[in-house]
Amino acid sequence: MSSALSSNPPTDPTTPRSHALALVRVALPLALSQLSEMAMGVTDTILLGGLGVTEVAVGGLSSTFFFTTMVTFQAILGGAGVLLSHGRGAEEHGRASHDGRSVMSATLVLAIGVFIPCALLLAFSRTIFSAMGEPAEVVVHGSHFIDILLLSLLPDLAIIGVLRVALPALGAETLLLWIMPAMAVCNGLTNAALIHGWAGLPAMGLYGSATATTLTGWVVSFALFGLCLTHARVRAVLKPAPVRWDVLKELLKLGTPMMMGAAAEILMFQITSLRAGELGTHSLAAHQVALNVSSLLFMVCLAIGQATNVRVAYWRGAGRMEQSRRAALTGTTIVLVWSLATSSLLLIWPEKILPLYFSNRAPDPETTALVVILLRTAGLYQIVDGLQCVFSGALRGCGDAVTPMLIAVASYGLIGLVFGGWLAFHQHVGVEGLWIGMALALFTTCVAFGVRLLRVMRRPAPVGN
Repeated sequence: MSSALSSNPPTDPTTPRSHALALVRVALPLALSQLSEMAMGVTDTILLGGLGVTEVAVGGLSSTFFFTTMVTFQAILGGAGVLLSHGRGAEEHGRASHDGRSVMSATLVLAIGVFIPCALLLAFSRTIFSAMGEPAEVVVHGSHFIDILLLSLLPDLAIIGVLRVALPALGAETLLLWIMPAMAVCNGLTNAALIHGWAGLPAMGLYGSATATTLTGWVVSFALFGLCLTHARVRAVLKPAPVRWDVLKELLKLGTPMMMGAAAEILMFQITSLRAGELGTHSLAAHQVALNVSSLLFMVCLAIGQATNVRVAYWRGAGRMEQSRRAALTGTTIVLVWSLATSSLLLIWPEKILPLYFSNRAPDPETTALVVILLRTAGLYQIVDGLQCVFSGALRGCGDAVTPMLIAVASYGLIGLVFGGWLAFHQHVGVEGLWIGMALALFTTCVAFGVRLLRVMRRPAPVGN
């Protein structure tokens, strides 16, 4: 026993315990920061719930459309995290790597570049809502809601977006803990003040929520950037450097399929939200509440997937593929435990969640019944959704992006949208049919990603950079 312990000291980074601790050190700050950000959406929905079901539906749909569109374009920056993690592992193990300053400069240029098409798409929200057959109140009020949010798009992409990708890869993810919880509190207080007219401010109702979120975005962007300047490693890579085409090309090679894969998944949820609106205000309100809850729980899985991506890329850069495999296995184990717990919560106690969203005004029986059904459906796909997130993160850490993109497009497009839409509108299953399609798409993606990961992990580590 003593010899075994001495041969595997706690400081050995290759032991299972060390792998778990390293992954948790990355995932915990990410999870808390993402939960803080997600709490903004939950708080907004709860505050709007005090105004009525229509406000919840309009505000929820508009916010979802804005942020999911932004996150879709933001996914192209994911290649920076892979390159920075890979480079950090290579540097710490005496191997050649990309210069971090070059990677950051190229990433900033890429972020500014995707801002233009993202802003143009969001600017046509009224046309998109009309084409999707949304109710008149959603078209009018929802498009104006998005116009207000557009004012914070640039800092959301070019500052928060870039830093959220870079900080975990640089081992500085704890900086997010200084900002994101404060952002959630600031957003909640500002939302309440501008929605209801507290502290002498105008009572702006629905539009007060959008205004508060926009103001919060600008404040957080500058605060996070200023905090990064206090961290030596981050400050070093933030110094401007000439944009190298070879680095930008590699970012695009990794980031473009990441963006398309993310777009397939995000669009499945986004188009499903729009289709829920076609089924009426009750279906849309129930969909928004259930999606809000499941997305909140998923944030932990997302953080674990991102941490797995960082650790797999790090060990790959170090030339230690066997440790990359251990990092992927550790992430899978942790997310499986979390997903089992959240799945049980949604399947057993969905009725306990409902009062949180309609504290001041109880919803009608039809909306109540739909929310319970959708929450239980979400409970069924929590496990596969969490696993596919970790598998995807590990694949990206290995530099494998094209095949996962093809899997995502096929699964989310054909099963999630086509089959789900067929159930909802042709078989008259309603909004439940849309959610059955999403659940089956996530299950298919999980299995396909798992098979792909097993194949990729058998490959030897690349030589050099």
